[in-house]
Amino acid sequence: MTSASTKVGEIFSAAGAAFTKLGELTMQLHPVADSSPAGAKWTDAEIALLRASVQRFGDDLHRISALIKDRTV
Repeated sequence: MTSASTKVGEIFSAAGAAFTKLGELTMQLHPVADSSPAGAKWTDAEIALLRASVQRFGDDLHRISALIKDRTV
């Protein structure tokens, strides 16, 4: 039988891995030329939408990308 603290630890571990992957993907956007929408600097509105999307969908990058139309997975 798994204890509640073990389950909570597993959840935080999974969330940490998801945020690490999201951070890696975000860093990949940086070197892209600013001439394309995907390479342009993120606006405050896009950042707020990204935060809300991550809270809502966790590590489901396809659902997050579907909400942020000008950005790709």
